[in-house]
Amino acid sequence: MRLIIEVAEAVRGSVGQDFIVGVRISQGKVNDFTHKWSGREDEAAATFGSLGQLPIDYVHTTEFEAWRPAFGEGSSLAALAKKYSGLPVLANGSLHDPEQAAGLLHRGEADFVSLGRGALTHPDWPHRVKEGASLETFNPGVLSPIADLANAERHRTAQVAASA
Repeated sequence: MRLIIEVAEAVRGSVGQDFIVGVRISQGKVNDFTHKWSGREDEAAATFGSLGQLPIDYVHTTEFEAWRPAFGEGSSLAALAKKYSGLPVLANGSLHDPEQAAGLLHRGEADFVSLGRGALTHPDWPHRVKEGASLETFNPGVLSPIADLANAERHRTAQVAASA
């Protein structure tokens, strides 16, 4: 937490009060997205309580599946962040399923959701959901050689050409 505290305070000191600052946090690890904090909800309470004392505007949680309980039962990580930080929460993690994304919002577990795979698969995801259009399954090929929207478009164009 010390590193997060020092960085958040330094960033706020550099950008001033009129610039929005947040902290993104996960209990997962790069090569182990199923990792859980050993202290479970007590650790979440301490972590998010500390974040709530920082000069930040929001907490961005990320989990492999953001809507699932953070520790096998109970609340999601986003809900714990909201409960213990007192800050707006942005949730991320397999929320390309509109029902899962909406559920987090409707239950008050998060204030916003963010998309990774869903946005790479469909840059117009919000429009598609609003119109009830179909949503395709994520294809990891959009990440190679680089994970950006331009590569995703090249990948989609190549797939359309190959199927024609």
